[in-house]
Amino acid sequence: VKNNPIRQSITAMLFGVIAGVIGSLFLVLPGITVAHQDILYLWPIALGLLLLSPRYLCFSYAGGIVAIAHLATGWPAGINVPSIMALVAVLHLMEGVLVMLSGRNAASPVYLKHGASGQVIGAYLIQRFWPIPIMLILIMQIPEELLGTTFPMPEWWPLISASVGQEGNWARILTPVVAALGYSDIAIGVEPKRRAYHSGLYLILFSLLLFLSAVLATRAMFWMWIAALFAPVGHELMIRISSAREFRSVPKFVASPRGVRLLDIQPGSEAQRLGLAAEDLILSVNETLVLTRTDLEFELQRAESGVRLRVEDESGNERRLETDRLGGQARLGIITVPQAGDRPHVDLGTSGLIIRALQKIKRWWRQD
Repeated sequence: VKNNPIRQSITAMLFGVIAGVIGSLFLVLPGITVAHQDILYLWPIALGLLLLSPRYLCFSYAGGIVAIAHLATGWPAGINVPSIMALVAVLHLMEGVLVMLSGRNAASPVYLKHGASGQVIGAYLIQRFWPIPIMLILIMQIPEELLGTTFPMPEWWPLISASVGQEGNWARILTPVVAALGYSDIAIGVEPKRRAYHSGLYLILFSLLLFLSAVLATRAMFWMWIAALFAPVGHELMIRISSAREFRSVPKFVASPRGVRLLDIQPGSEAQRLGLAAEDLILSVNETLVLTRTDLEFELQRAESGVRLRVEDESGNERRLETDRLGGQARLGIITVPQAGDRPHVDLGTSGLIIRALQKIKRWWRQD
């Protein structure tokens, strides 16, 4: 079974632990300190943005909104903009590492409409979800008798400190928490591995720039505004530029007039045993040319004593393969690119509940 859910869950947890270690080091070693009020508003705002569009379920947008609102109006009161921006940066750093390491492992072949032409093409939908155990430095009130148990630290530590109240005994407590990160992408002009690598690289670059602006924000109000604006605006620009580049690229998985192009191979199938791969072009079956999926299915089904395939790989090299398995395309274990008349499998629209409700009201109003 492709993208076996049990295997995907196990790998997600293993890679999540790796990312959690990296993220914890970036948070603990420089002493990125957060307070309860710094993260109190992030989840409610993120969930509210989810109602507009699933892709806005991101702490870059939620953190940016909280920070800008605080800087512009003073509400929410008592939050620390550098702490929020540093936390958002480290979360995206972990996401970037995870996407580069394992983003491609959950790529599913799909048919979708491409561009204004409406052509149905083959592509890969990449979706991952990782539980992330990380360590946070939370600033909390503690009993006076415990103050003597703290460890001496360098003068520069913590690099970013959270706001605290004027009264009470405050200390920085290392606290384990579990975060969750998700990734969704589409590969059209490149294979999923390369697409995930590029996306992860963009996320890491964004996170490092945001982290730098968060550190500078501890020194001047100007940099607080830069960090607060860069979180949502920089993230949105990154997404739009990356998506536009992918959708402007030449589709990789489209029909050929010379044969039947493969979009994917089922794990454990006869096609995999034969060494067939995505982008391979099946030119003939038992010396009979096949130009469409219908031709291929017909020739496979009528074969009586084995199947001989003539195949061309993406580099233009031809090879001949033989198998005794019969019974049609499904038995061979291949997924072909779309041909004329095929319908798309997925709709890449990302409207949330609120937007869809408004669209329904608008359609109802026009009909009335």
